[in-house]
Amino acid sequence: MRPASAIALILLLAGQAAIAAPAAGEDRAMTEKPPSTVAEAQAIWDRTVAQVRSELLAHRFASDPVLLAQGHYFLGNLQTVAFNMYVAPRQQYPAFYTQSFFMPFELSWGTQNPDFLNHNAFLDGAHTYRIWGNAKGTYWTTIQAMAGFWGDEKMAMLGHIDFDDIPIDANGNFEIFMGPNPPKDTGGKTWLKLDPEAHNVMLAVREVYMDWDKTRMLDLHIETLDRDPSTPMWFEEAELARRYAKAAKFVEFAWKFSSGQMPPAKEDPPVNRFVMPAGATDVGGNPVAAYVPMHFEIGADEALIIEMTPIGARYWGFQTASVWGQTNDYSYHQSSLNAEQVRKDADGKVRLVLSLSDPGVPNWLDPVEVGTGSVLLRWYKTDGTATPTVEKVALTDLRKHLPADTPTVSPAERSEQLKARARASLRRFKQ
Repeated sequence: MRPASAIALILLLAGQAAIAAPAAGEDRAMTEKPPSTVAEAQAIWDRTVAQVRSELLAHRFASDPVLLAQGHYFLGNLQTVAFNMYVAPRQQYPAFYTQSFFMPFELSWGTQNPDFLNHNAFLDGAHTYRIWGNAKGTYWTTIQAMAGFWGDEKMAMLGHIDFDDIPIDANGNFEIFMGPNPPKDTGGKTWLKLDPEAHNVMLAVREVYMDWDKTRMLDLHIETLDRDPSTPMWFEEAELARRYAKAAKFVEFAWKFSSGQMPPAKEDPPVNRFVMPAGATDVGGNPVAAYVPMHFEIGADEALIIEMTPIGARYWGFQTASVWGQTNDYSYHQSSLNAEQVRKDADGKVRLVLSLSDPGVPNWLDPVEVGTGSVLLRWYKTDGTATPTVEKVALTDLRKHLPADTPTVSPAERSEQLKARARASLRRFKQ
């Protein structure tokens, strides 16, 4: 078996494929006219979910009961996220959500980054918004504005804000404005122009954690400056029906995106080798990022040694995910490592060990019980590129292939490390 879907998802995020309108007769939920009643929307939703489930059961992964179970869980994830992303938001009553789309394990899709806390808000591009807060003690944050997302007919990049480039006072305070028409004088404040025809603008805030223990959480707020006072909180039936139809489109697109049904996903990727993608992204990836994926296959008695000479970057990190692009649990497992968490060897290189059981080395990358999936290396704002090399070895011979001074991590030490990791990870989610 050579699963391609997780790698396909990553390659798409890296920009080797763009969103295209479905062909005639293809993808019914993507092409039907907007429904006017909830009953019509419910029929579209039910038909879409049933079609996706039937495709899951017929998928080549379905022969593996573990991968099939992951797929069923993934489908449940998509339905939850679809409602939270398309039905729930009130664009003139915005809020930054941190638990509606991504959780450390409970909601996982799109190979989200374990080192990021994602805040997502939804705006109407015809209105003006103020964003403010405090960044003191944080590591780094970006805000990406997109006109639409995977359930919309169109999706376009509207702008990108890098907190390295905006005014932040000595106390850490910042202020950002967004809207269709810039004021005559922004007073030195940050301004991002919105498309007044885009009535579902998604803001993707990526707050980066390198030192999980010491990094302070971003204080972040948003308000509408020109909200129509008659804007209702409860939707009329036609609007609710329209939103349910978009939610169905999201489920359909996300499934095809993650299951190997979109180019270049139909081509099997190499096994146990990283692939350097190229090009800009039109599907939600950060414009200052590069995504370097690997599909892996290992047995219980095998290990992969991932070796890389680091280059300068604002951020880099490795993570593991399922074949469906579900990020593995990173709170209770060392399934990811970033530039500050890894141990560098004396020669300046970093060597990570991917294995199903703990090999007793500092840079263990835990695939969390499943021997097939993906590893993703992310680079942000780099001054170069690097493609890691991979060597598969017998687990019993692992030490022969590592530097002689590689430390040993005892089971007791690992247990304490994982306890600290869980506390630091879940703190971001107020747990």
